[in-house]
Amino acid sequence: MARKKSKAQLEAELRLLRKSRFTEGTVQVLLSLIRWGAIILVARYGYLSIEVLSGKNTLADIGINFLSNIKISVAFSWFVGVGGAVYGLSQRKLRRDTVERLQGRIQMLEKELDPARTSSRLTKRGDTRPEDKL
Repeated sequence: MARKKSKAQLEAELRLLRKSRFTEGTVQVLLSLIRWGAIILVARYGYLSIEVLSGKNTLADIGINFLSNIKISVAFSWFVGVGGAVYGLSQRKLRRDTVERLQGRIQMLEKELDPARTSSRLTKRGDTRPEDKL
């Protein structure tokens, strides 16, 4: 059976809880101020950098003119094509790394099932041996 707390203990606990809630609230306000202050500073410095360049012919202006001449569909097509190629290459590397990591265990388990089993003689990464390629 739980023992009841005395009035002094309850008041001390209440003071501690109030103090901790006040501290938590203060920390949350400070974190919000820091976060929003950083966002405002980034926006301000971005504005100032654009203001300095206003009215001047710069490489940035030339780059913007070049990009405005490119059609969105062409740029999107290149983005999707290059993104697909990068994704495919990363998946191929992941597959080869996984095969290399698991191949020893798989060969051991296959030998346990059939001791007379012969190897396919693939490389440790699952690739065809160079001498078998046409």
